[in-house]
Amino acid sequence: MNLKHTKGVVRALALLLVLVLSMPMAFSQGTSETKAPAGPVAMTIATWTSNPDQIALLDSFVQGFAKEKGIEIKATFESIPFAEYNTKLSLELQGSSGPDLFWVLETAAPAFIQSGLLAKLNDGMKAYDPADISADALELWSKGGDVYAIPFSTSPFFILYNKDLFAKAGLKTPEQYAAEGTWNWDAFRTVSKTIKDKTGVWGLQTVDGQGYDARILHNLAPMVRSYGGDFWTDDGKVLINSAESVAAVTLFHTMVYKDASVVPPGNQSDFFAGNAAMTVGQISRVSKLNEAAFAWGLAPMPAGPKGESPVIGQAAIGANSKGRNVELASELVGYMTNKSSVAAMAGIWPPARKSVLESEAFLTSNKSVTKEQMQRAVADSIKSGRVLPSHVKYPQIEVESKMVFDKLWNANANVKAILDEVAAIYAKHTK
Repeated sequence: MNLKHTKGVVRALALLLVLVLSMPMAFSQGTSETKAPAGPVAMTIATWTSNPDQIALLDSFVQGFAKEKGIEIKATFESIPFAEYNTKLSLELQGSSGPDLFWVLETAAPAFIQSGLLAKLNDGMKAYDPADISADALELWSKGGDVYAIPFSTSPFFILYNKDLFAKAGLKTPEQYAAEGTWNWDAFRTVSKTIKDKTGVWGLQTVDGQGYDARILHNLAPMVRSYGGDFWTDDGKVLINSAESVAAVTLFHTMVYKDASVVPPGNQSDFFAGNAAMTVGQISRVSKLNEAAFAWGLAPMPAGPKGESPVIGQAAIGANSKGRNVELASELVGYMTNKSSVAAMAGIWPPARKSVLESEAFLTSNKSVTKEQMQRAVADSIKSGRVLPSHVKYPQIEVESKMVFDKLWNANANVKAILDEVAAIYAKHTK
């Protein structure tokens, strides 16, 4: 199947997602459980990770909860690829066999809440010190005083880099630039081009290699926001075609098509295989470097004309509002995000619990990352960063704007004109 046809299929499914999430569901949130089940309880949990170590960690929480309740739970983990996640999950939730628990992306939070697909978690989280969860982190996942999902990851994006390639090109590392206070987008562009010119290896691979399609916002937001631009604001003001946003996107476009230092659309070169000097990642991606054939490091995102503007990817876990065991699933969500569970996964998914995030143990929670790196690129960025924009009509926004963003990915693209088109789509849905 060619790339164009694949994108067509994905967008057809995405359009179906728009219809699914735009129609609030009318159904009961399940019946109250009055006694322990007679046999094992089967529960399905949907995620976008397929990492076996991460799945094993999540299952350990399920079994800890089962032991606490004095029951047996047989958990099945469904790993859905990120690019298909919202669409496939939403369709599954329309049927009677959808997952009992599932991860939710920050961009789609308002749409999922409005759709009625998420159960209320107020009762399920009562036993697990909800006051310890950051009120700011919960804001996106709440409505009318009710909580519909609990964030388990508040994870900033940062630069992962190949030390060997920087040394081969005779360059200082991003961490050295950052220590000097000179790690900005101009330096980023220069080192990317220098590495490509001197080593023949790409300077940058976009986040997960999906920066031209499934992760357009993740790809462009660090540049756009540090230049003083944005996509849209909470009050509906559209900024994607502002002078600042245009300058930032033009920088990226120039790196791809003039400097030829960024892995271009359709090219599968992979940072983790040593085929690019840098990529944008999160702490959950670090485990992919455990068997890397090169020395590596991590640094904060570069600063722009308006300084540093860390971008945070937030993910939450919720319960299926029409599942077979809604009350039990809701309480399991609370258990999987309690203090001990959050502490156990803090080195993979940075927490929303204040007691864990502010602890010394958090800074040493990932054995592959130094305390200094965790402080600078993760903890500091959590305090000053912002999550990606979200909206109740995000499914519509995503589908329509992707079709226009596609026009950017050619050498002769008129960046300003294309961003004006994107802005018109944003304005139609956000105002």
